[in-house]
Amino acid sequence: MPSFNVRFIKTVCDDTGHEHRACQAAFKVDAASLSAAAQQAEADFCKQKSVRDWTVFADVIELRTPPALPPVWAG
Repeated sequence: MPSFNVRFIKTVCDDTGHEHRACQAAFKVDAASLSAAAQQAEADFCKQKSVRDWTVFADVIELRTPPALPPVWAG
């Protein structure tokens, strides 16, 4: 089953008005597809934060597959 790295991101402004992306949570999800991973991540995040809607804490969800391991050199 594929794994996905998930981050919940909130865009915030600093005192000079510049926007910055703040990570609200990051974790790994094992799911059969990207959409299943997104659904699982949303449910996990809401449970962790004790909310019904993850958008209370974040603006976007980033889902990525973990980077591939480098090949092992024989020799």
